[in-house]
Amino acid sequence: MSGAAKIGRILGQGASVAATRVALIGLSFVSSVLVARVLSIEDRGLFGLLMAAGMLAVQFGNLGLPVANTYLIARQRSLLPGIISNTARFYLAVVVALLVFGAVAICVVPSLKPLQGSAGLAAWAVAIFGVAQLLVQNLLVGQFQFSVSNGVDLTARLGVVLIMLGCVWAGASSASAFGMAAAGAALLATLWGWRRGGLTLPFQAWHGPLAREQMRLGARAYAACVASFALSRVPLYAIETRGGLRGLAYFTQALVVTDTMLVLPVALGTVIFPHLAALADTRARIRTTVRLALGTAALMVAAALFAAWVAPWILPAVYGAPYAATVPYLRVMLPGVVAMGICSVTQNALSANGYPWSAVGAPLSGLLGAVVTLLLRPEAIGCAWSFTCGSMVMLVFSTLAWWHHRHDWEEIAPAPPTDGATGVNAA
Repeated sequence: MSGAAKIGRILGQGASVAATRVALIGLSFVSSVLVARVLSIEDRGLFGLLMAAGMLAVQFGNLGLPVANTYLIARQRSLLPGIISNTARFYLAVVVALLVFGAVAICVVPSLKPLQGSAGLAAWAVAIFGVAQLLVQNLLVGQFQFSVSNGVDLTARLGVVLIMLGCVWAGASSASAFGMAAAGAALLATLWGWRRGGLTLPFQAWHGPLAREQMRLGARAYAACVASFALSRVPLYAIETRGGLRGLAYFTQALVVTDTMLVLPVALGTVIFPHLAALADTRARIRTTVRLALGTAALMVAAALFAAWVAPWILPAVYGAPYAATVPYLRVMLPGVVAMGICSVTQNALSANGYPWSAVGAPLSGLLGAVVTLLLRPEAIGCAWSFTCGSMVMLVFSTLAWWHHRHDWEEIAPAPPTDGATGVNAA
């Protein structure tokens, strides 16, 4: 396949992932309206708490295995049976750990006290089935089955809406019931993706060397994801003390716009990672990365200029006149949006070169830049500057690190012979 054809294929798959995420935003809007209209204010707060607890457990309970598995499978498809076997054992350990730590946290942490009882059970179900969905999706992505992975997302989100409507029809609307609806939809989507992707659970012994490689890569991916998560949240946590609830509202609304602008580059990064990890030709990897990075930069700069131009008219028209105060926050954050969009390419390209420690150092450097900016700019708008400066520092570090590691290629030891009965679809 020629370089232009390969880039076209990557862009097409990235566009399909982005289209799926846009559809997910629409379904999320429908479910949020349903929750707000049906549940009481107290139940709405409880539902938000249990979902936040469940998704936080997914964030910290996946051990970085989704990224590690995607990387290893993309590099060498024959590792798939051993990875599935090892991951199943890891998953069982995670389920037990989430049950134990969740029960302790509910009893000890004051803010989690409302989760005692059925709400806590729903939060635990959201966590364990959310981790399962994430693991299965990344097994599919590692095999370049992006359409099936997209289907898992759509099945889960559509399932939530339909099961919630069923609860309303049955007169069983409550925070716990809606939480179990979310967990049940994740389980159904996971099973659908497992079957549709042709995955089976091979009966193999524990593969120690492969497990160590999974944990080595997983630990780095885990640290990088936590740092990236903190980079986007530190300014959000700081804004309330500086701008009050009104400042929080303006900053949050600006974040909604920036998140929407990042849908396409983030989706492109998701597709780039396994493609580059599987590409053994060093010159082709470098050439593909540079072209995609430059194309993404041009697209994001154009989008940022357009957003800065139309924001004074669009934001008040869509969200109301008071949200004109969002415009200064958004304009300050737009260079950071451009930087984060390009980072979606450079950071995934760096990770595809063996996931060196510098792939963790990039978001950590960005987090440090965000914190330093907050200290230097104590006013409310300083939170917007924190996001932008942190994102730009991350881009510089990520780009330099990729340049240093651009020729890296780590061969993976082949998997041991299997019993030949895995039934895995290698297409």
